[in-house]
Amino acid sequence: MTKRERVERTLDLQETDRVPVYDLLYNDAVIQYFTGKVPPLGEEGLKITCEAISKMLDMTRSVTGPSEPGIYKREDGCIIRRERWTSWIEERPFKDEEGAKKWVIESIERLKKTDIEEMAKRYLEYFKKVLSYIGDTVVLHAQTGTGLDELRHSLGIELFSYLSADEPELISEYLDAYTDLQVKFIHRIANRELSPCALTYGDIAYKERLLHSPDWLRREFFPRLKRLNDAWHEHGIKCLFHSDGYIMDVIPDLIDTGIDGLNPIEAVAGMDLKEVKRLYGDRLFIAGGIDVSQLLSNGTPEEVREVCEEAIKIGYPGYFIGSTTELDNGAKLENVLAMVETAWNITFE
Repeated sequence: MTKRERVERTLDLQETDRVPVYDLLYNDAVIQYFTGKVPPLGEEGLKITCEAISKMLDMTRSVTGPSEPGIYKREDGCIIRRERWTSWIEERPFKDEEGAKKWVIESIERLKKTDIEEMAKRYLEYFKKVLSYIGDTVVLHAQTGTGLDELRHSLGIELFSYLSADEPELISEYLDAYTDLQVKFIHRIANRELSPCALTYGDIAYKERLLHSPDWLRREFFPRLKRLNDAWHEHGIKCLFHSDGYIMDVIPDLIDTGIDGLNPIEAVAGMDLKEVKRLYGDRLFIAGGIDVSQLLSNGTPEEVREVCEEAIKIGYPGYFIGSTTELDNGAKLENVLAMVETAWNITFE
């Protein structure tokens, strides 16, 4: 069975020869194990990362090589510190609610003025280059969101909360502008021949509870998420939804938006793969479930194999085994290999 066949059958909740492996690879030791090289910066680093992905994963997304550490300023004024495999906001161009409000207004105008044709062209050029490096591993189409994550992250949770209470119409206007742009983008890049699945996302929860009230999500998030899922579905492409945290309370709402799959089933946040499969396994494919924050980072290979064997027993069919979000440098090489090899060794033919 080819990787594409294995992936497509899993998307359709059908039986396969084995459980496919889905993950994001940002781990130097794992990349070196599969390629014999630590990925350098630049184009060569991207090629080497793709080579490792092609040797270990059936499906992936957000493919990149390591970045040169440094600081840069975004167009919106935020100062970003970038390290080898990650980045974060180091300084914002505002200090108070009034400044944040002005920034949101300016950001809405930037979204409306975005050259969507150039945006789609640049994306497709990069995506096709990645596909040329990555062999037959399936790469999810662009991850598309409603703007909630970007706005909350850029403002910081405190100022986001104040503006949500004091300027709810402004928050809605931003989310509309962002979602409008994403829908246009989807219709310009969607191509089922390139990939049968895309990622739609919104980190709406943390440990054991939601970040936003169900009422707020039903008003501001779910209708916009549905627009994204509908747009991908118009092109025959399935949607894997990603949110960290405990989202059990709103999975029915997510299903109503048209999601086809759920990721990452964050165990340490209270998510239970067995319960998700019992309740929704006939409607959703599932990706993830293997804890990276503790198990893959601090556990033993024997513990990893035991958890992975149980996850496969619970999740199959319609299950992609993988970490609870990404394989970063915190995950031990021997534990990552234990997860991948368990998937390879348990066959169903």
